Amino acid sequence: MNIMSLTKRVLYGTILILLITVSCGHPREGKSVQNGNVSAAGEVMSSIPAERLLRYWDAFNFKAKVQTNNSDDVEQKLVDFIALFATVPDTVVQVAVHGMLDDASVEPQNFAYFVDRYSHYLYDPNSPMRNEGYYEQVLTYLVAYQTLPEEERSKYAVRLELIRKNQVGTVATDFEYLAKDGKYRRMHEGTKPYKLLVFYDPTCTQCAALMLDLAQTPAVHNCITNGFLEIVSVSLYPNKDSWMGYQKRIPDNWINGWDEKGHIIHDGLYNIRAYPTIFLLNNANTVLLKDAPLDVTLRYLANVVSHS
Repeated sequence: MNIMSLTKRVLYGTILILLITVSCGHPREGKSVQNGNVSAAGEVMSSIPAERLLRYWDAFNFKAKVQTNNSDDVEQKLVDFIALFATVPDTVVQVAVHGMLDDASVEPQNFAYFVDRYSHYLYDPNSPMRNEGYYEQVLTYLVAYQTLPEEERSKYAVRLELIRKNQVGTVATDFEYLAKDGKYRRMHEGTKPYKLLVFYDPTCTQCAALMLDLAQTPAVHNCITNGFLEIVSVSLYPNKDSWMGYQKRIPDNWINGWDEKGHIIHDGLYNIRAYPTIFLLNNANTVLLKDAPLDVTLRYLANVVSHS
């Protein structure tokens, strides 16, 4: 099933239009804004209690194997289930996910199907629903699920360790990079209220599109000009000439660097699975958003600006 048709009920159009309508003023002490995903049924879903999530699968027959002729309906049901996660605390999400996987385990084929779909929607770097925090709940179940072969559990344990790096609410790992002025700097430098950290590859077409979107968004430019935001873009491609040749694509009011020694990838400082990868940090370099889609990141910034 096409991922966009599945998620059209839980994802709305680009947030760029929203952000363009917000003009960054000079930074003031802002209120805390939580990262809320768009729910599948708007205002109705926002009032659904935890009980709705915990009882979501009660009428589902997990013993009946998922077949080709009904897989789309089952997949949509899972998407709607995931959309409810944003309406409850993470502890409830964990209980709901673990309980659902317990139920699915009665039929190995169904269990494997749901595990695959969770990975597809919550961990695939191309999924607009990706959310490592939610996927962590799936992984903690799989790592402890003794029915799985040890080799498979070990694979999930490695994945769990990776996604726990630089989690939301923790201080992002510092690193050194070579700046375009030839000086070495550290990522933790800077005093602006917010920092957009963008890892990119100069040969990546998606990176070029994202850079262009950011550069052409007036409110982003205003946020930088007024000292509210700084953008630190770091090339992880191992060729210096490629990085230097890419300079003309980077706006002058961004900081553009290169991981000259390759520590970010080789030492596993960050879990980079695709380019570009975006982190939003505050002035203490605490992670506010991790590998979030651009529209989610811009919506978060728009909320911050509107509450400042």
